[in-house]
Amino acid sequence: MVIVSLVLSAQLIRHQAFGVAPPVSSTAPPEKLRLRGAILDAAGHPLAIQTFRYDVIASPNAMPEENRPVVAEILASYLNRSPVDLQRLFEENKQSAYIQLASNAPAEVGEAIMNNTDLKLNGIGVDIYPIRYHPEKTLAAHLLGFVDVDNKGHYGLEEYFNNFLLAPTDEIAPGPDPQLEKSLGAPSADAALPDSLFIPSPARRDLILTLSRSLQFVAETRLREAIEKYKAESGVVIILDPKTSAILAMAGYPSYNPDQYSDYKPKRFINPAISDIYEPGSVFKLITFAAALDKKAITPETKFNDTDKFIYGEQTIQNWDRKGRGKVTAQQALAQSLNVTTAKIATRLVGATDFYNTVARFGFGQNTGVELAFEAPGIVNGPNSPKWALGNLATNSFGQGISVTPLQMANAVAAIAAGGVVHRPHIVNMSINDDVIRVKEPEGVSIAIAPEAARTLTQMMVAAANHTKAATIPGYAIAGKTGTAEIPTLGGYKENRTITTFVGFFPADDPQFLILVKLVKPRESAWASKTAAPTFRAIAQDIIHITNLPPDDIRLQTSP
Repeated sequence: MVIVSLVLSAQLIRHQAFGVAPPVSSTAPPEKLRLRGAILDAAGHPLAIQTFRYDVIASPNAMPEENRPVVAEILASYLNRSPVDLQRLFEENKQSAYIQLASNAPAEVGEAIMNNTDLKLNGIGVDIYPIRYHPEKTLAAHLLGFVDVDNKGHYGLEEYFNNFLLAPTDEIAPGPDPQLEKSLGAPSADAALPDSLFIPSPARRDLILTLSRSLQFVAETRLREAIEKYKAESGVVIILDPKTSAILAMAGYPSYNPDQYSDYKPKRFINPAISDIYEPGSVFKLITFAAALDKKAITPETKFNDTDKFIYGEQTIQNWDRKGRGKVTAQQALAQSLNVTTAKIATRLVGATDFYNTVARFGFGQNTGVELAFEAPGIVNGPNSPKWALGNLATNSFGQGISVTPLQMANAVAAIAAGGVVHRPHIVNMSINDDVIRVKEPEGVSIAIAPEAARTLTQMMVAAANHTKAATIPGYAIAGKTGTAEIPTLGGYKENRTITTFVGFFPADDPQFLILVKLVKPRESAWASKTAAPTFRAIAQDIIHITNLPPDDIRLQTSP
């Protein structure tokens, strides 16, 4: 019996990993029986794969009465049920052509029953349905989405690529989808697939992501620790390749298990990194300074008089502590996150037209185009909007009265790291469609600012991160910025309810990793420098350890 069990287990592995599917048989609609392709991380580790559900069924009307005791005895050993109960069930339903004896039986049980000739001849069979299985359980759940009992994908990649992932059948042959093919990239004759037993899958409709399972685990672990440590309600961590906007990790908390989606309320399925909008606060000052540098209206050494208040339109602008700093440079204003000076730069030196044009070039107020379902465009009310007033230019300059998604904010800062070029963020690296392999190349969508302005702003961000200190790592130049945003309510902004953000990239001279941390309503501290910044540092240290990234001085000595 042990040998039989081992053989059947090997068959199941073969079905899942070697591109061979068991014969799907059921009275269910054809749509429900279509095979579904695999989703793997960049190294070929399976994140969502096809497995099969085995429902044991019987046709008592096809079973001779004298055979029922023997059939019941054999089945009892497979189903761990009483043979007496099974025989009684056959008697009570002797005129029935269909009754279900076991739902979602183990695969080895289902295959053993299918291979038992005596049972087959006596009306015992197995309905086989393809179902989704997630080997890593909750890992990357918001990115993946889930598949329901009708074989339909919901949220994330499963919904966005639902039509692609489902293999055609004799009854269903979907036509070409040019938009979907564009999302998957161009065909490649020499693409090197990751070495994985799980591709091609039986469906031969597979996705290989830019995601790193290791970095995703780091992002989720550190985010959960930060939520617990700072007593926050929720949070997001995004890790990008800043040169291409490839998504290396994207974590949201709280999360869920896609294999048990029916246990959760629908709100849990929403990906907060792309669907939840928020006022970003002072991280948005990077966009204001980018506009000013690009216009050559300032240099890091341009001097300003930072007063205790600044009135513009109907708005009174003050710094976080209600105190002015007197004479400051632009560099000091960014490092010390001064609202007053930032508003003066936006209103006096940049102007509404150039400010909102820059905001648009960075991608705010519009979808980024990432291949995930339910992306939100954010809210930007410019001068052409009936909701805009003159004072909005001042408040928008430091991230108040303007709403973004975490991915939009991360991608905009990635553009600074990429020399001013905004890339379309993407999660799919390669795809398999029968014999066609497509490769998704980085896609530049706009030039937000000139390369010179991007380089200058990067150096200013290094000084800003060094001023924060909680985000820095000895030996590595971090370019980053904090943001502490009060949460708007019907009665105005509440200082004790904040959303904290830190976004940064490193190494500053050759950006390889960008990390955004967002924490909602941390109760231990209302400030990003005390919550989001140290979380950024913990994640960055993990990345350095995992990738063996050498310190800047050693890296620069060994670089060609």
